[in-house]
Amino acid sequence: MKDWDSPNSRLANPWILPHFGWFLDARMAELVDALDSKSSSREGVRVRPPLRVPFQPSFFMETLIRRGRESDMPALRDIINHYIANSIVTFEMVEMSLENRKTWFTQFTDTGRYQLFVAEKDNEVVGYAASLRFHQRPAYAPSVMTSIYLHPDHLGQGIGVRIYRELLDELKKVDDVHRAYGLVVLPNPGSEKLHDKLGFQVAGLLHEGGHKFGKYHDVRIYEHRMGK
Repeated sequence: MKDWDSPNSRLANPWILPHFGWFLDARMAELVDALDSKSSSREGVRVRPPLRVPFQPSFFMETLIRRGRESDMPALRDIINHYIANSIVTFEMVEMSLENRKTWFTQFTDTGRYQLFVAEKDNEVVGYAASLRFHQRPAYAPSVMTSIYLHPDHLGQGIGVRIYRELLDELKKVDDVHRAYGLVVLPNPGSEKLHDKLGFQVAGLLHEGGHKFGKYHDVRIYEHRMGK
C-alpha cells in the first residue's frame, strides 16, 4: 500500500536522469531548428528542414488508469512478490503463485465494496490499488481495507496518487462503504505523505504489531471517512 512519491525518490531512480537528458537534447535540437527557420527572412540564407527527433521516452508517456483484468495477474503477482521478498511494506511472508492471484481476483466487481484498479504505462502494468475485506466478522462489512503497490521502477512519478484517488472516488459511489482503512508499516514517509494527501486521517498505531526480517515493526492505521 505504498507509493514513495517523494522528491528524493526521483533522484534515486537511475532510469530517470539519462532519459531526461535525452529529452533535453531533443528539445534543444528543435530550438536550434526554430532559430534557423527565423533566419529565412534574410536573402540568400539556406534554411534546412526542421530536425524531427522521435520523442517517446516512457517517463513522459501518459499513464492509463483502468479496472483490473484477470490477464493482469502475472504482472500483479510479480509486483507483490518483489515487496514480499525485499520489503517490510507488506507483512505477507510467502510469495504468491499465479493461481493464488487468479483466485484473489475473483472477489472484485465494478460496483461493489471490493474493487481493483491498475496503472498501465507503455502497455505495461506498473501498479495497482485495491479495496479488500477489512475483517471477517459481519459487522465490519461497511469498512474496507485499501492496498496499493507500484513496480519499483515506477516510483516517484505520481502514479500512486492517481490510482489511489481513482479507487477512492469509485468507493464513494458505493452506498455500503462507510470507511476505508490503510495500514502503513513504519517508517515509510512516502506512503504517509500519500495517505495524508488523499484525505486519510491517523486513526491509531499498532506498537510492534508485526514481525518480519528478524525485527518488530510499528504499523500506523489510516482512516478515510467516506462521508456517508
